[in-house]
Amino acid sequence: MPEVCDPFDPHDWLTQRAAAQVLHEDLGIHPETARRLLVAGVLGRPRRTSLAAFHHRDAVDAFVARCREQAPLPVPDRNLVVVRVGNARVAYGATEQHQLDRLADGWRMSPTWRALCRGVVEAGLPPVGLLVTLSGVVVAGADIAGAEWAGAEVEGADHRTLSPLLTRFDLRAPGEWYDDWRGRLLPTGAGGAALRFWALGTRPPWERTTRNRAPWRPVLG
Repeated sequence: MPEVCDPFDPHDWLTQRAAAQVLHEDLGIHPETARRLLVAGVLGRPRRTSLAAFHHRDAVDAFVARCREQAPLPVPDRNLVVVRVGNARVAYGATEQHQLDRLADGWRMSPTWRALCRGVVEAGLPPVGLLVTLSGVVVAGADIAGAEWAGAEVEGADHRTLSPLLTRFDLRAPGEWYDDWRGRLLPTGAGGAALRFWALGTRPPWERTTRNRAPWRPVLG
């Protein structure tokens, strides 16, 4: 009789902790950041038991190989806003329009940057690009067709009662430029709803160091 294979061969699976450790050792991703990637499903849906969540070893190895084989980051041909979001902000695997709707509201942006986002479109230039990262991995992108103060449509709201930084984006599906960034691993950290601006001619956000902090470098040993 032919041998019946156990579909859950323990040699083919890693616990969440072990998978996070692989990402940490092979790519230099902080273990907690790696755990958030796994929880979000970026490396595929885990197999859950009453004791632990397991991730297929092949999926983890393929992710590591893909990150190691990536070409150097492209030089942007437009201003980019690199967004750092938490798991609750991004519904990984959702439709593009659903993602755009979830990502439109609740950002803190100075009036100067709001004016830039509007002005480049009004001037007929390529719109400002939006890169959305989850634990450092680019999971979504958009073109910012406009940016307005979020309190403009709130009855009775003014800059004394509602933060002047709160901004709503008018987002559109990204252009061809996004193909160079899709799925890239960026050293932007995890969690929060921070915006980091990457203006033309400047260093990317993760290379702007303060005090004596060493610049980010991938660990590929």
